[in-house]
Formats: sequence, C-alpha cells, structure tokens
Amino acid sequence: MDVFIANTRVRLKDSDLLGEGGEARVFRWKDQAVKVFHPVDGSNAAEVRVRAVKLEKLALFPSGLPSNVLGPLDLAKSQRGDVVGFVMRALIGVEDAGRLSNRKFREQGVPNDAVMELFRGLEGTLRALHARRVIVGDLNDGNVLVQPATREVFLIDADSMQFSGLACAVGHERYLDPRLYGVDLSTTPRFDEGTDWYAFAVMLFSSLLYVHPFGGTHAKLPTLLRRAESRHPVMKDDVVLPRVAASWKTLSDDALHWFSRTFADDAREPPSASVMQQTWSTCACGVTHARPACPSCQTLGPLATKPALRVKGRCTARWIFETRGRVLAASVQGGVKYLFEEDGLVRREDGALVLDRPLLATERVGLAGASTWVVSARGGMERFEHGRLVERAQTGLRGSEPTFACAAAVAYRTENEWLIEQHSGSRVGQVLEGQTWLWTGERLGLGFYRAGGVTVAFLIRSGRAGLKQLQGVHWKGRVVSADAVFDAKHALLSVTAELDGKDLVHRWLVSEDGEVLASSTSGRAGHAALLGGRVVIGSDDGLVALKVDSGVLVEAACFADTQPFVSAQDELLPQSDGSLVVVTSKELVQLSLS
Repeated sequence: MDVFIANTRVRLKDSDLLGEGGEARVFRWKDQAVKVFHPVDGSNAAEVRVRAVKLEKLALFPSGLPSNVLGPLDLAKSQRGDVVGFVMRALIGVEDAGRLSNRKFREQGVPNDAVMELFRGLEGTLRALHARRVIVGDLNDGNVLVQPATREVFLIDADSMQFSGLACAVGHERYLDPRLYGVDLSTTPRFDEGTDWYAFAVMLFSSLLYVHPFGGTHAKLPTLLRRAESRHPVMKDDVVLPRVAASWKTLSDDALHWFSRTFADDAREPPSASVMQQTWSTCACGVTHARPACPSCQTLGPLATKPALRVKGRCTARWIFETRGRVLAASVQGGVKYLFEEDGLVRREDGALVLDRPLLATERVGLAGASTWVVSARGGMERFEHGRLVERAQTGLRGSEPTFACAAAVAYRTENEWLIEQHSGSRVGQVLEGQTWLWTGERLGLGFYRAGGVTVAFLIRSGRAGLKQLQGVHWKGRVVSADAVFDAKHALLSVTAELDGKDLVHRWLVSEDGEVLASSTSGRAGHAALLGGRVVIGSDDGLVALKVDSGVLVEAACFADTQPFVSAQDELLPQSDGSLVVVTSKELVQLSLS
C-alpha cells in the first residue's frame, strides 16, 4: 500500500503491520506509526457520516495535549490528495491496559503499587484533557497502553475523542456508562467528564481485583449488562465472585466508598487523593490488601488451611500442586508437567533447577518433555535440560511476542518468512513475517496471520511438510486475544475480537484433515480444553460443555458444582481419564465429575 506523507510517497508493507481493528490498520514507518483507515462503503450513510466526522476531527485536532496522548503528527493522503489516515508516535514494549486485570500477567512482576502509579498517570492525563474540553468517550483497556517497567501510560485512538462539538461515535460496552445504554452515540456529543471517570473506575477496579465491577455470577441478573443496568456490583453479598478474583474487602475504606458510589449510586466524580494514594501490604497468608489488618486472616483465622481434597456435589477437586510463588507453565505430556518459580528460582515439577534467577516479565517459556525452552523478547531461544543449557536458536517476533510453540516432540520457530521445525531443521511452510500467531500440540499445530482484513489460518501436521490452509476462518475487528488447543485428531482455535464496542469470542473446531467441523461467533469467554473432539470451556459459572449442532458450537451443559474451582482466566488441561486439570497462577487442581 502506498500513501503520501508530506508529499512523499511511502510504501507500507504487511510485514510492518502493528495492529488492525474494525476501523483502520496501523503500520510502523521509520520510528513512527501510520494509521490508515479502511475504505468506507459509499452506500452506507452511517459509515459515510462517521468517516466525515473523523476527517473533520483530524482538521480540528487540538494542540498542546499531554505528550502521552498519541494525536496526529501529520496526515497520510492518497495519490488524489484525499486524507486516508495520519502519522503518530510509535510505541515499543507496551501492553494493553487489559493485561492488568489478568492475574497471571500481574503476578509476573506488576504489583498493586505499580498499578496505582500507572492509574495516577492516567488520572493526570484525563484531568489535563478535561481542562482542554476534550472528552475521551470510548475510554477502555484497549486504547490505554501501559509500560509496566517504566510505569508510563499512553492514550491511543485520539482521533475518536470528543471535542469541538464533534461526537465520539462508539463506546465499549464493558466501560460504557449505563446511563448511555441504548443511546445513539454517533449523532451528537453524548459523553462528558463523568463518563470518563466511570470508565476509569471500571478499569482500576478490574485491575486491582481481577474482576469487572459487574462481573461474577448472580442468580437473577445473569449478565454483566443486566447487572450494570440494575446497579448491582460485586460488592453485594448475593454476588458470587469468580475464583480468580481478589476480594473487594482488600480495598481501603476510601476506595470502597468511591467505587460503591460510582457503581451503585451513579456518582460520577474523579477519585480523591486518598483513593489514589492507598498503600498495599502483603500478609504472611499471601493476601495483598490496603487495610490496617488482613481481611482474610480476620475471616479465616490464623490456623485455617486448605484441604487437599474437596467435594461439591458431583465434582471432586484434588490439589496436585500449590506454590507460594507462581506457576509459569503447565502441560500434559505423558503426565502433568509444570514449571514454577519460588524463592527466586525456576524449577520443574520434579524439583529440577531450570534457572537460578527469576523469570523476566519479557521472557516466555515452553515445556518439551524433560526440556524447558526460555525465549527472550528479542527472540533468543535457550533449551534447558536437567539444569543445563543444551541448545540455542533464534526466532522471529510478532510485535514483542516471540513466534514460538513447542510440545514434547516438536518445536516451531520462524526465520524470515518460513516456519521451521527446530529438531529437524526443516522448513514447514511460508508465513507472514512479524504477523504470525502460533500454537502446537503433539500431532497437530495451528496458526494464523492477518493482513488487509484477510485472515490466513493454517494447520500443521507433525512429520508432514506444508501448511494446510483452513477455509472459513475469518472475523472482523481487532484481535484482543487468541489461543488454540489440541487433542490427537482435532484442533480448536479461539479468537476474541473487539468490534463496534463489543468483545466477540469466535471458535472453530478443526479436524486433522483441515476441515472446519463447527464454529461459533458469539461464544462465552474462557480457556478451552479438547478431548476426543469434545469441547469444554472454563467460565466464572463453572465448566461449560459445548456440542456440535448442525455445524455450530453451542452450549450443551454447565456444571455448576465446578464453579468454586475454576474461572474464565484459568487454563484447562484434559487428561485421558476424562478429568481436567485447572491451572492458575498459584496451583494445579484436578477436577473429576461423578
């Protein structure tokens, strides 16, 4: 694709793609980024109107905004001189703020103090924008980027903000003020300072407690949106918190009061200094809190212990492993294998030392039988066996993520535009450099890349050259997350994509021959497990079984007895006896249903 920037022709390549959403694609160009809008359907009056407002915003964009607000630095034009996008500052090593609400990510080295510092930066940015009569509007964890190491925060999608009487046309449903439910946002400015502070409160609450303020489960208000409409947050006694969540009782009194007023009483005000300066301590029991005394110890008593075996109804839960440190990875490879960090050392399930230092937040790991791969943010790969470094290699990157996947007998990496099987050194097939997502099991692997709104998904079959392209795997919107799981003869791809203010979960069940057996386009969020072609999803309501009905994956049953032992954030590992191992950041728990 060619665009003109300052009257100079610039070629933007798919390999330089930084991200793609429902509205535009963003490319790296030199040390900057270029956002190029998707073409508009001229027959769609609503799309034409929204695009016209977007171009007017670029012409009227206010100057003097905070430097961490990534506004337009220059315009990108077509050969005819039409504005097709703009140039902005490029960021390196940043994460979506949504990662802060993921417990496993946070426990890699982003403590509550760091979260509070990041949100103090965001608070200052919002106050500065409001002083300039700029409202973010669609404030959500996808357009807030954070750099936890430097504790910096950035706002992107500045061209969508509300200013100069021009509307912000969309709001993400998880962060949209309930007072705006059902309101047409595209016709006139609807957002105000209060709606920004509401979204800010949702993000802060989720980041500190790993649950949306209207998350959890409730018998009569089954969805997040219905709970928000009823102003019934998780602080109510009749709401069951997901297992992954931290208790709201760990917050300071001032924070609890502000959150309660925001979510239950429709107050729309910025947080006080006491809320943003609350300090945290970690009790000997492991609970982090901002209270004068640990709320968990006060409730449970100092001698409370967790039994190794618990039964609820039909579900039996057996604790396989628990650490005061953190679980780094787990897999079923001739038995349950896992990697954990404790007391500053990284070890395998048999106690064998892998690293005599903590794992860095930027490093990724993979289990391969008795071996452990450690991959750096620059793509450097090291394989350890029985505490010794036995192999080094290099792989390509997708942004700051190494393109790498391994199982007991296979390991895949990329080199230029080739997918390489590490053990044999063979070229398996061509992929798009810098854009490829990749996973593998023992017999099957799966990956995809996207460019120009086109998705190319492929199946890898161990021991066979070439990639089997999958038909019918496509979606619209920005990829929020993706994952794939396998059994001996099937693969399941799950993609969460954000489009028009909603997160949609798409899934495709694929046979070993590359046939898409079933799919779903608006499924339940949560990690999946696959055994004999049967699909199970982990959710905050418990394990959910899916079935194939006329080519569609639909919910068949929800096993409510498993709810105390699993959440949507937990990884699931199926075992040959039909049981499932739930992997959290602290433990591995085997669930069996009678």
